[in-house]
Amino acid sequence: MARAGGTLVFVAMGLALAVPTVAGTIAGFGLAGLGVATLIPATMHSADEIPGLAPGTGLTIVGWLLRVGFLVAPPLVGAIADVTSLRVGLLIVPVAGVLVIACARVLPTRQRTGAVSVPA
Repeated sequence: MARAGGTLVFVAMGLALAVPTVAGTIAGFGLAGLGVATLIPATMHSADEIPGLAPGTGLTIVGWLLRVGFLVAPPLVGAIADVTSLRVGLLIVPVAGVLVIACARVLPTRQRTGAVSVPA
């Protein structure tokens, strides 16, 4: 799920920045938001199940990291946009998608069970 969300963020925001039309930008931002929306609950769930931490500790840490990200990311995009352009500043979003894809391998994967038997 994390890889799919990161890929959706990377592709959607990359297309929105590559093809700057009103419809493309709205669709790209919306799909990038959908990709991120799949990551937040998965991250919170995984953080709450970290072995060795009391219940809720990992979730609290992730919550605080999200707050820091919400406070740091917009000024960072703005600072980069001031120096270069808004398009270059917004490249942080697809780069973040690539980072999610790269870091997703450390997350636990769901093991598929065998075929489901149907009672006769």
